[in-house]
Amino acid sequence: MIEKHCGGVRGGWDNLQACIPGGSSVPVLDQNDCQEVLMDFDSLKKAGSGLGTAAVTIFDKSMDMVAGIRRLAHFYMHESCGQCTPCREGTGWLETILLRMETGEAEMAEIPMLEEISRQIEGHTICALGDAAAWPVQGLIRRFRHKLEERITDPASHDPAKYYQPAWTGAPFENKAWVDKYGGGAAYQSQ
Repeated sequence: MIEKHCGGVRGGWDNLQACIPGGSSVPVLDQNDCQEVLMDFDSLKKAGSGLGTAAVTIFDKSMDMVAGIRRLAHFYMHESCGQCTPCREGTGWLETILLRMETGEAEMAEIPMLEEISRQIEGHTICALGDAAAWPVQGLIRRFRHKLEERITDPASHDPAKYYQPAWTGAPFENKAWVDKYGGGAAYQSQ
């Protein structure tokens, strides 16, 4: 699907790091998982993720997975209405711990703590936002625990400038060459 409908992975298939196959609320899959998995409910469930909204997100190796999932945690914390205690409190804790992990200030004991918090949110809220907040974090721990451990044991080895991908500030768009090559000259185009 990635090759046929999306033009492939930037830098080629070997540059694939991860994929979130069903929108931001499902667990991430690593490159190994993506080799043969089909884009259907049963196959993705068997692979430990889900079809969700089928909004596929591809991460090449230039993406910092810890920062990426932390950004999702921030989104879900912001979106929580606050009615359910597990979501209201837990989503903030997820983001706080992930921020510490992203900067290398966390301790190894915080990895199982992060998972436990996600498990206390999952299935304990009135709506599905709690599950949506928990699953990306669980996927990060399941597939990229080694990245969390590396960041904690050797934070100096991580250069945020190499990976950091800030949100668009509203400044003038400066990547015209890419848009001309891949976007048909339009930075945004409705179908």
